[in-house]
Amino acid sequence: MAVSPPGVALSQAPALMDVKACEQWLAHASLADPRQACQALTTLLEELEERPPHEAAHLEILERLRDPIAIANTAHARKFTGRPLPLRDHEAQAFDEVFDLWTAYARAFRRLLRAAVENGEPAMRPHVGLLCERAASCTAELITTHYRARREVDSEHWQSLHELYRLADAEGVAEQAVPVKRRSAHMASLEKVYLRALLIELANPYSLSARDLQWTRRWAGLWGHKVELGLSLSAPQGYAVDLAGEAPPSWTRLEAAAPTLRFLDTTALRRSVKARVRKLEAGEDPDALGLGKDVIGEDAARLLAQLLRAWTEPPTTRQFARRIAPGRTELVVGLDVIHAACGGKLSRAAGGHWDYSRRDAEQIAIYGAVADAGEAKPSFTAEKWDTLDESANGFKLRRKGAGERVAHRQLVAAKPQGARAFILSEVRWLCVGIDRALTIGAHALPGLAEPVSARPRWAGRGAPEPFVHAFLISSLPGGSPSLVLPAGRFQQGRELELRVNDEVRRVRLDALLQHGADFDRVAFTACDQQSAAEQPSP
Repeated sequence: MAVSPPGVALSQAPALMDVKACEQWLAHASLADPRQACQALTTLLEELEERPPHEAAHLEILERLRDPIAIANTAHARKFTGRPLPLRDHEAQAFDEVFDLWTAYARAFRRLLRAAVENGEPAMRPHVGLLCERAASCTAELITTHYRARREVDSEHWQSLHELYRLADAEGVAEQAVPVKRRSAHMASLEKVYLRALLIELANPYSLSARDLQWTRRWAGLWGHKVELGLSLSAPQGYAVDLAGEAPPSWTRLEAAAPTLRFLDTTALRRSVKARVRKLEAGEDPDALGLGKDVIGEDAARLLAQLLRAWTEPPTTRQFARRIAPGRTELVVGLDVIHAACGGKLSRAAGGHWDYSRRDAEQIAIYGAVADAGEAKPSFTAEKWDTLDESANGFKLRRKGAGERVAHRQLVAAKPQGARAFILSEVRWLCVGIDRALTIGAHALPGLAEPVSARPRWAGRGAPEPFVHAFLISSLPGGSPSLVLPAGRFQQGRELELRVNDEVRRVRLDALLQHGADFDRVAFTACDQQSAAEQPSP
């Protein structure tokens, strides 16, 4: 219970008088559950805003809350990080609660910053660098929260971050080192926070998995100091940010420079990342390179190469130019529905063991195959998406309103307006806009897809495993055919039986070409081929 100072009415007493009262509040608060923790901490911050203590005590309280807020954020954000879109109600609620927490926390630091800079509060003037860094950190966390939920970042957050950098630069504290948290030997600065936020945005965060986003955020924080912000570049163009604007960095020509424009010189960053990629390819331990104990060498090399292009090279020039394609694209999601949309048959690829009934055995003995009466094409319903643009190997689609949930790296099938068949594609990026419309970028798999069924080769002992839906991808000129299987089915050297129409073929799996959220695309070698009539009865 806060004790009001002399002469202050009880109704106007501070929510918390000092850091000791904050310690007492933390000792009795219910913070074990992430949702309750977020709600309780947000409520406390709002009460402190309505009934603040003296500025110096307020800053101490905010600093003491830094760890509990970070812990609550990390735990609660798991409920919406990397989930299919649109988020379910409880996932969207978790996003809103984390958003409210960081918003209230940022607002508290900005209030104290105004007291220091605009009002000249003597107790706050020595802490301008700290307040700038803390306010920027909260704003950067807000932006990262959007990336985790694959939500579009409102321009006001970028505007706020740019304003903080301009203020810190004008006050001469942009590079001032401050403790990361109370009694910590690790140091940070507003400039490091700012550069980390810019690098994460340039990394195309909506195309990253949850794990890759975590690694990218860590590395951007470690190497942000290798980027220099300046009014010019040695090159004629590069990435730049407008400190007076409300947009993230973009590729800009030097001749377009304005007084408020700052270019990102990534020369030192390029050398550092390139050196790490070479060492990873030579087999060096990722942890020894400062990448983290949880980092896998092969995956780290892939991601670092991707980040190197995103951070230091011009935006990728498309091999096939996109074209504005107003109209509607049919889209289906889910292996079963995609199989049906591509012309697959229902009965033989559906769940259950692929064994012959007495009627099937009689038909095979008489006709050499099972009649088609039980193999009618199943029905399916395709969603209608707006086509924003398309190219020979990809689509950009938007859907407003409710529909099937879509995940990063998920297999979908798209049928543009005027097309004769569905095209198997992988969702490369996705984002929910401020208007709540879902936008995806899908990359077409190479070749035409034929629906088939697959199961591990049956050796004639015991019951065979059931057939599952699969797709045979025809080869493009200069390439080889491939096979799309449900995720987790690939084992190098494994032999499969493929049911293609009324034939059963035997293939051997050679290599994993592409790993998605719900599928694997694999290279294979044909072993032999025999008709369904020649297959032994289970």
